[in-house]
Amino acid sequence: MELNIPLGYLLGQSLRVFRNQLAFEFKEREIKLTLDQFVILHLLNANCDLIQQDLANQLQKDKSIIVRQINCLLENQYVIRLTNKEDKRKKNLILTKKGFEILNQMKEIASDLSGKLLSGVSVIDLGIFRDVLGKIHENGGSAEELFNCGLNQPK
Repeated sequence: MELNIPLGYLLGQSLRVFRNQLAFEFKEREIKLTLDQFVILHLLNANCDLIQQDLANQLQKDKSIIVRQINCLLENQYVIRLTNKEDKRKKNLILTKKGFEILNQMKEIASDLSGKLLSGVSVIDLGIFRDVLGKIHENGGSAEELFNCGLNQPK
């Protein structure tokens, strides 16, 4: 592999492959949600005190984009809005049973895809890859977030 290929390009191309494959797998299984909506469901599952602004901050996206994503999830009854107990002006977003079920289905698809994309990669190479990603995150000041998503944990 050429060492002069920009890191951003390599990471971007890898992410594009994963996103495209995941979108294909979702479509094949008639799941009409995007990767961003999948991430939103995952975040809501991990923390039931989130509001739209929290999601916008965590995903580093404009609040209007998040609102559109949430509205789609509301229409499909994957999430509900409940009034925040401490601040009545805020609405917490809560995963419904239907949302939890689709999230688990999507997590399984993502895990299977990860296995497919990593076929032929040795455990040692995967460990080195994770170490390098960890170092990149550490150098970028966000090491505490790495590997904390629960999407690729062993079954």
